[in-house]
Amino acid sequence: MSSDHQLDDALRALAGHGGQGRVPAVADIRRRGDTRRSRRRAASVALAAVAVVAIGTGVALTRPDATPHTNPVGPAGPTVTSAQASPSPGGSSSPPASPSASQPTIAKSDDPLLSGKRKVAIVRVAAFEGGLSLLDDGQLGEVDGDEGRQLFVFSPQGPGTYQIRTAEPGTDLTDTCWEVRSSGSEPLRIEGAPCAPDEPRQQFTVAPDDDGDGDVYVISNNSAYLQNSPTRGLILEETGDVPVTETFRLVDNGAAPE
Repeated sequence: MSSDHQLDDALRALAGHGGQGRVPAVADIRRRGDTRRSRRRAASVALAAVAVVAIGTGVALTRPDATPHTNPVGPAGPTVTSAQASPSPGGSSSPPASPSASQPTIAKSDDPLLSGKRKVAIVRVAAFEGGLSLLDDGQLGEVDGDEGRQLFVFSPQGPGTYQIRTAEPGTDLTDTCWEVRSSGSEPLRIEGAPCAPDEPRQQFTVAPDDDGDGDVYVISNNSAYLQNSPTRGLILEETGDVPVTETFRLVDNGAAPE
């Protein structure tokens, strides 16, 4: 006899002895025990899950936010210097001083082409195929060949003021400079003359052209500007008569002779 049948007999005897009625079968008792154990196990697992959730929630509530709250950063504004931020003693601020627009533009003193140490060709910008030349008749003209002396040296005489001499001396081995000459009702012209630093007619103002690229200049003497006339060639005209239309480019041709 199996152990289950023996246990059933013993339970029946116990029930009959105690007057308690029918005793469930062993299989029913085991099935109910298994059901109760499954329920207790599920309840334990549920309680454990609830505990884990509660612990996690508590940690989340007590944990400080790892990401700092930052204020939005706007675009950077202009940098204000102390001179701009500081008011004047009178209580009002004044804008920084700007160069006067009425000041005449003068050539840069550090321009190597105007240092007196370089020999240059002078080309009228509107007639780039030719160049200026001190011709054999002594007048300044414009040529597209090799006539006359075509290389010049700008010797500084003062701020923006220069003597313009030929790079090669004349036939008498003396230095020859540009000089303004007048002849009655004829326009002013430039002719060659022995260099004389104190001669005002040899003092030429050389100013950069505002629309040029750094090596383009206007040339004048006592407010009379070097211009080109279709009928008379190179002449000097005062600004009150006609607008300045001619500019000149200096082309480096190496070191000037000592």
